Amino acid sequence: MYTDSENAARCMDILKDAVGTVDMERFISYVIRESSDYTLWRRQIYDDMSVEEVLDNAVECAKKHPLPEETRQRVEAYKKVHPHSN
Repeated sequence: MYTDSENAARCMDILKDAVGTVDMERFISYVIRESSDYTLWRRQIYDDMSVEEVLDNAVECAKKHPLPEETRQRVEAYKKVHPHSN
């Protein structure tokens, strides 16, 4: 599990790797500028995808961007304290 700061930094790195610095900045500016409905926006992205396609994309992303060891340890510690949350 990531902190908000860790998650933001990780997502920025993934976005920068995927589209480059300039397009990353343009995207962030767009998201800030537009007061759109995030849920509707995400639905438009995933509505044409099957559950399998979404899962395949998530698995591919996880392989390309594995959890840092510190985060992995936090997840394991959380699971020990909350065994039924898996």
